[in-house]
Amino acid sequence: MEGNYQNRIVELKNLDLTQYENIFKIYNTGEKNFFYYNINKKITIPDDIDEKLFYHVILPEGTPLTTLSYNAYGTINLWWLILISNKITNPVKGLSPGKKLRLLKPEFVEQILDSIETQLQ
Repeated sequence: MEGNYQNRIVELKNLDLTQYENIFKIYNTGEKNFFYYNINKKITIPDDIDEKLFYHVILPEGTPLTTLSYNAYGTINLWWLILISNKITNPVKGLSPGKKLRLLKPEFVEQILDSIETQLQ
């Protein structure tokens, strides 16, 4: 069974480049319009990426990742980029108030998203 990315499936709505779902291929069960994601995909940011592309913030108490994403990038959709940038695989264990987080500077986000999209092809 061969999967495809959502934006290549005519029956499904196109997703914005910022959405996490773009990382995963979608498969059809054979039943009309019943699709599912293969979530066994991992995206990482290379260890050797220039630190000048990032800035740091301290996570305020009670701030969800979606709010942090909105404040940093103007969209709630890039919560996953914050996790990946900080090598956090479990936000329940890896995030706590007062934690210092590195965020990709907004002017580099589109370039990184384009790079991820290219890698997924």
